[in-house]
Amino acid sequence: MMKIKIFATFGLIISGFSLFCSQKLNFKDPNFEKAVLENFDLNKNGSLEKLEADMITNLFLVQKGITSADDMLLFSNAKMIVLDDNTIPNVSIMGLPQLELFSCTECKISSFKAEGLKSLASLYLDNNLLENISLKETPRIDQLTLSLNQLKAVDITALKNLRKLNVEHNKIQKLDISKNPAPSDTEYRRKSNEGIRH
Repeated sequence: MMKIKIFATFGLIISGFSLFCSQKLNFKDPNFEKAVLENFDLNKNGSLEKLEADMITNLFLVQKGITSADDMLLFSNAKMIVLDDNTIPNVSIMGLPQLELFSCTECKISSFKAEGLKSLASLYLDNNLLENISLKETPRIDQLTLSLNQLKAVDITALKNLRKLNVEHNKIQKLDISKNPAPSDTEYRRKSNEGIRH
Protein backbone atom coordinates (compact mmCIF):
# COMPACT_ATOMS: atom_id res chain seq x y z
CA MET A 1 0.00 0.00 0.00
CA MET A 2 2.86 2.34 0.90
CA LYS A 3 4.54 1.60 -2.45
CA ILE A 4 1.34 2.46 -4.32
CA LYS A 5 1.13 5.81 -2.48
CA ILE A 6 4.76 6.60 -3.23
CA PHE A 7 4.34 5.79 -6.93
CA ALA A 8 1.11 7.80 -7.10
CA THR A 9 2.81 10.81 -5.48
CA PHE A 10 5.84 10.47 -7.75
CA GLY A 11 3.52 10.25 -10.77
CA LEU A 12 1.76 13.46 -9.74
CA ILE A 13 5.10 15.25 -9.33
CA ILE A 14 6.29 14.10 -12.77
CA SER A 15 3.04 15.09 -14.44
CA GLY A 16 3.07 18.47 -12.69
CA PHE A 17 6.65 19.07 -13.83
CA SER A 18 5.73 18.09 -17.40
CA LEU A 19 2.79 20.48 -17.30
CA PHE A 20 5.08 23.29 -16.11
CA CYS A 21 7.64 22.51 -18.81
CA SER A 22 5.00 22.51 -21.51
CA GLN A 23 3.27 25.67 -20.35
CA LYS A 24 2.17 27.34 -23.57
CA LEU A 25 2.54 31.11 -23.73
CA ASN A 26 -0.34 33.24 -24.96
CA PHE A 27 0.54 36.05 -27.38
CA LYS A 28 -1.53 39.18 -28.00
CA ASP A 29 -0.09 39.81 -31.46
CA PRO A 30 -0.31 36.82 -33.84
CA ASN A 31 2.44 38.26 -36.03
CA PHE A 32 4.76 38.53 -33.02
CA GLU A 33 4.02 34.88 -32.19
CA LYS A 34 4.55 33.75 -35.79
CA ALA A 35 7.91 35.54 -36.01
CA VAL A 36 9.09 34.02 -32.74
CA LEU A 37 7.97 30.50 -33.66
CA GLU A 38 9.97 30.65 -36.90
CA ASN A 39 13.21 30.71 -34.91
CA PHE A 40 12.56 29.57 -31.37
CA ASP A 41 10.05 26.70 -31.43
CA LEU A 42 12.72 24.18 -30.49
CA ASN A 43 10.46 21.14 -30.13
CA LYS A 44 8.52 22.08 -33.31
CA ASN A 45 5.11 21.64 -31.67
CA GLY A 46 3.65 24.86 -33.09
CA SER A 47 3.63 26.81 -29.84
CA LEU A 48 6.15 28.58 -27.66
CA GLU A 49 6.57 27.27 -24.13
CA LYS A 50 7.89 29.06 -21.08
CA LEU A 51 11.16 27.14 -20.95
CA GLU A 52 11.81 27.97 -24.62
CA ALA A 53 11.06 31.67 -24.00
CA ASP A 54 13.35 31.73 -20.96
CA MET A 55 16.26 30.59 -23.13
CA ILE A 56 15.92 33.53 -25.52
CA THR A 57 18.35 36.42 -24.98
CA ASN A 58 18.24 38.10 -28.42
CA LEU A 59 15.05 38.90 -30.33
CA PHE A 60 15.46 40.26 -33.88
CA LEU A 61 11.95 40.76 -35.28
CA VAL A 62 12.43 43.22 -38.15
CA GLN A 63 9.67 43.77 -40.74
CA LYS A 64 7.33 41.15 -39.31
CA GLY A 65 4.02 43.06 -39.38
CA ILE A 66 4.02 43.42 -35.59
CA THR A 67 1.51 45.96 -34.23
CA SER A 68 1.98 45.51 -30.46
CA ALA A 69 5.11 45.29 -28.34
CA ASP A 70 3.29 43.87 -25.29
CA ASP A 71 4.49 40.33 -26.00
CA MET A 72 8.05 41.37 -25.16
CA LEU A 73 7.12 40.80 -21.51
CA LEU A 74 7.07 37.05 -22.17
CA PHE A 75 10.86 37.13 -22.61
CA SER A 76 12.15 38.08 -19.17
CA ASN A 77 15.75 37.06 -19.99
CA ALA A 78 16.02 39.08 -23.20
CA LYS A 79 19.12 41.27 -23.38
CA MET A 80 18.57 42.63 -26.89
CA ILE A 81 15.26 43.32 -28.66
CA VAL A 82 15.09 44.77 -32.19
CA LEU A 83 11.63 45.53 -33.64
CA ASP A 84 12.61 47.87 -36.49
CA ASP A 85 10.29 48.47 -39.46
CA ASN A 86 7.04 47.35 -37.87
CA THR A 87 3.94 49.46 -37.07
CA ILE A 88 3.63 49.87 -33.30
CA PRO A 89 1.78 53.08 -32.24
CA ASN A 90 2.52 52.85 -28.50
CA VAL A 91 5.39 51.13 -26.72
CA SER A 92 5.62 50.59 -22.98
CA ILE A 93 8.47 48.51 -21.55
CA MET A 94 8.88 47.30 -17.98
CA GLY A 95 9.58 44.02 -16.28
CA LEU A 96 12.63 43.19 -18.41
CA PRO A 97 15.51 43.35 -15.93
CA GLN A 98 18.12 41.92 -18.32
CA LEU A 99 17.36 44.19 -21.29
CA GLU A 100 20.48 46.07 -22.44
CA LEU A 101 19.53 47.21 -25.96
CA PHE A 102 16.15 48.10 -27.44
CA SER A 103 15.61 49.30 -31.00
CA CYS A 104 12.30 50.25 -32.59
CA THR A 105 13.13 52.51 -35.53
CA GLU A 106 10.63 53.32 -38.29
CA CYS A 107 7.70 51.87 -36.34
CA LYS A 108 5.37 54.90 -36.35
CA ILE A 109 5.53 55.14 -32.54
CA SER A 110 3.80 58.21 -31.11
CA SER A 111 4.27 57.43 -27.42
CA PHE A 112 7.11 55.60 -25.65
CA LYS A 113 7.54 54.68 -21.99
CA ALA A 114 10.33 52.73 -20.28
CA GLU A 115 10.36 52.08 -16.55
CA GLY A 116 12.54 50.08 -14.19
CA LEU A 117 14.97 48.92 -16.87
CA LYS A 118 18.10 48.94 -14.73
CA SER A 119 20.30 47.27 -17.39
CA LEU A 120 19.19 49.26 -20.45
CA ALA A 121 22.21 51.01 -21.99
CA SER A 122 21.25 51.63 -25.64
CA LEU A 123 17.89 52.93 -26.88
CA TYR A 124 17.17 53.57 -30.58
CA LEU A 125 13.86 55.21 -31.55
CA ASP A 126 14.76 57.07 -34.75
CA ASN A 127 12.35 57.92 -37.53
CA ASN A 128 9.05 57.56 -35.70
CA LEU A 129 6.16 59.89 -34.85
CA LEU A 130 7.21 60.34 -31.23
CA GLU A 131 5.50 63.16 -29.37
CA ASN A 132 6.01 61.81 -25.85
CA ILE A 133 8.82 59.85 -24.24
CA SER A 134 9.10 58.86 -20.59
CA LEU A 135 12.21 57.28 -19.10
CA LYS A 136 11.99 56.30 -15.42
CA GLU A 137 14.55 54.25 -13.50
CA THR A 138 16.74 53.68 -16.54
CA PRO A 139 20.04 54.82 -14.99
CA ARG A 140 22.45 52.98 -17.29
CA ILE A 141 21.42 54.54 -20.61
CA ASP A 142 24.55 55.87 -22.32
CA GLN A 143 23.29 55.98 -25.91
CA LEU A 144 19.94 57.51 -26.86
CA THR A 145 18.91 58.21 -30.46
CA LEU A 146 15.65 60.07 -31.10
CA SER A 147 16.21 61.71 -34.47
CA LEU A 148 13.41 62.30 -36.98
CA ASN A 149 10.49 62.53 -34.55
CA GLN A 150 7.98 65.13 -33.36
CA LEU A 151 9.39 65.71 -29.86
CA LYS A 152 9.09 69.17 -28.32
CA ALA A 153 10.87 68.24 -25.09
CA VAL A 154 13.07 65.47 -23.72
CA ASP A 155 13.92 65.10 -20.04
CA ILE A 156 17.37 63.51 -19.79
CA THR A 157 18.36 64.93 -16.40
CA ALA A 158 18.21 61.50 -14.71
CA LEU A 159 20.50 59.87 -17.30
CA LYS A 160 23.80 60.34 -15.49
CA ASN A 161 25.68 57.95 -17.79
CA LEU A 162 24.50 59.44 -21.07
CA ARG A 163 27.36 59.77 -23.57
CA LYS A 164 25.65 59.87 -26.96
CA LEU A 165 22.41 61.70 -27.70
CA ASN A 166 20.91 62.30 -31.14
CA VAL A 167 17.81 64.52 -31.32
CA GLU A 168 18.21 65.79 -34.89
CA HIS A 169 15.06 66.83 -36.75
CA ASN A 170 12.63 67.25 -33.85
CA LYS A 171 10.77 70.29 -32.54
CA ILE A 172 12.92 70.71 -29.43
CA GLN A 173 13.74 74.31 -28.56
CA LYS A 174 15.56 73.78 -25.25
CA LEU A 175 17.58 70.89 -23.93
CA ASP A 176 18.89 70.77 -20.37
CA ILE A 177 22.14 68.79 -20.13
CA SER A 178 23.31 70.38 -16.88
CA LYS A 179 22.82 67.10 -14.99
CA ASN A 180 24.58 64.98 -17.58
CA PRO A 181 28.31 64.34 -18.14
CA ALA A 182 30.52 67.24 -19.22
CA PRO A 183 29.85 68.28 -22.85
CA SER A 184 33.44 67.46 -23.77
CA ASP A 185 32.76 63.83 -22.84
CA THR A 186 29.37 63.64 -24.49
CA GLU A 187 28.38 63.67 -28.12
CA TYR A 188 25.20 65.61 -28.83
CA ARG A 189 23.82 65.73 -32.35
CA ARG A 190 21.25 68.43 -33.10
CA LYS A 191 20.11 70.09 -36.27
CA SER A 192 17.78 73.05 -35.73
CA ASN A 193 17.68 76.18 -33.61
CA GLU A 194 17.54 74.32 -30.29
CA GLY A 195 18.96 75.96 -27.21
CA ILE A 196 21.18 73.97 -24.90
CA ARG A 197 21.41 74.77 -21.25
CA HIS A 198 24.65 73.69 -19.59
